[in-house]
Amino acid sequence: MAMVSFFNVALGQVKPIADNKPALATDSLYSRISLSKTSTHHYTVQLDAGVLYQFFVEQQGIDVAVKLIDPNNKQLVDKDSPNGTEGPENFSLTAELTGRYLLSITPFNDSTALGSGHYSIYVRKFTTTQMKRMSDMKPLLEEENKKNVLTLDIDHFWDAVDHLAGCKTRKDSVTCFQERYIDIATAGFKEFLEVRGFTAAEYVRTLVKYPKFYHSIRKNTYEVKKAAPLIEQVFANFKKLYPEFKPFKVCFAIGTVRTGGTTSSNFVLIGTEITVSTKENDLTEFNGDAMGKVLAGETDIVQKIKNIVAHECVHTQQKNKTDENAQRCDLLYACLMEGSCDFIGELVAGNQLNKVSREYGDKHEAVLWKEFKKELCSESLKNWLYNYKTSKDRPADLGYYIGYRIAKAYYNKQTDKTQAIRDIIDMKDPLKILQQSGYAENL
Repeated sequence: MAMVSFFNVALGQVKPIADNKPALATDSLYSRISLSKTSTHHYTVQLDAGVLYQFFVEQQGIDVAVKLIDPNNKQLVDKDSPNGTEGPENFSLTAELTGRYLLSITPFNDSTALGSGHYSIYVRKFTTTQMKRMSDMKPLLEEENKKNVLTLDIDHFWDAVDHLAGCKTRKDSVTCFQERYIDIATAGFKEFLEVRGFTAAEYVRTLVKYPKFYHSIRKNTYEVKKAAPLIEQVFANFKKLYPEFKPFKVCFAIGTVRTGGTTSSNFVLIGTEITVSTKENDLTEFNGDAMGKVLAGETDIVQKIKNIVAHECVHTQQKNKTDENAQRCDLLYACLMEGSCDFIGELVAGNQLNKVSREYGDKHEAVLWKEFKKELCSESLKNWLYNYKTSKDRPADLGYYIGYRIAKAYYNKQTDKTQAIRDIIDMKDPLKILQQSGYAENL
């Protein structure tokens, strides 16, 4: 969810009318505005020269593009992130002119788009004190952003946590996290925020929900500051397996216990609170659920860091393109995309990320394949991927295991192992990989 939902501000009431261009007030939330895919909504907003503003537009069931035009009719922003119909379209800018700016919300309109949805808007105006704090932090951030491995956000997270003790209200707490963590994000964490939509209010809610867990992992999170040599080793090992490997920068930040790792166009992004958690941490607040089992991992934090970086590095090399002449097979494709990261990551790091699903899968492989085969080309991933919240009687993400086993079978069957790695990373036809792997024949 986008940040607009969680600021403790008065709700603004506005009915967009294109001709009248209603005015938005800064620091007011305009919530759940209806929009059809055939309409464009226009607003004006008064900005002052030299002041920093953040615009938060939360998509709720409709994909939109956001444009901002200055008083001289110059387009400053044209934002449409590849995040579908849910999530944020956010941006920041320092106004160069004082006057009324035009904000436009335009729906993505094609034959597959939903007929209508909602969005919310929040325009944040920074105070002089807030702007000075960000200015003072700029040299430190610039130095951090030059590094290949970014860890400064870890320090900022715990600084925000420590300052919560002086907060008297929920709004104070949200503001604390906003100013001391999100506003001073490194380049990598900014991309993490964009990809995953973490918000200050979500952090506050999560800390209230899992205080024992977060307290117990603090010491572990600082271990990532020693990670640079480990990551160089991962990169070197990957290059041996896959000569075309091009390394990305790596950013370690602390999230809200909902993503261990992902990638952006420039970074491997690591959810440190998940990566460094072990069975020795306090996991009682998870009540033995699927996420709790994932967090109860091995105690070798060094190996866990290598595992997740290796897994995510495979994602950075994948082309995400299918052969237009190949049969569409969504579930198999998605599981191979994830499972092949586990397999190649295991070759790179000497271990793999998803041990819980692997242990269960090895014991129930024939049954799982029989179930999976029935859904092989389903458009729905819900029974096999990203299902921590719904998986009750067995580990979540068992699609990773299926994809891992197919990728491994394909690799083992090929004589040229370097070419096999290329084939897996460049996969364009998942059914062809499955067929040539011989995986199903051996069950």
